[in-house]
Amino acid sequence: MNAFFKKNKRTLFYFFFIFFCMFCLPYSAISTEKPKEQKPEKEQLDGNPLVLPIQFFRQYLSGADGDRCPTYPSCSRYALDAIKKHGGITGWIMTCDRLMRCGRDEVSHSPSIHIQQRFFVYDPVENNDFWWE
Repeated sequence: MNAFFKKNKRTLFYFFFIFFCMFCLPYSAISTEKPKEQKPEKEQLDGNPLVLPIQFFRQYLSGADGDRCPTYPSCSRYALDAIKKHGGITGWIMTCDRLMRCGRDEVSHSPSIHIQQRFFVYDPVENNDFWWE
């Protein structure tokens, strides 16, 4: 087994490098075929493996612990939007940044909006990716 790795180091390196680069691309850039009709948002993101834990959280765990996120869109929605717009690596970094800010200083720095008789801090992906463009 060890001899296999010694002979194929370069091949394994290229394989893992290409695999890693696939997650650096925005999800929409991976597929070249355009759908004939617009699918619901959940179906568009199902193929990305980074989205599966977020969808699991949204479907099963979020209902159990209640709606506690003080920001709009919610942190899980923000994560899906960031991954969809910027790809896996950058989307994940933006999500970690959002989770560290959620409910802290963001409340005093961002505008508030009123949705369904409740106030939220408005903090979409578009407000946090100004450095990207």
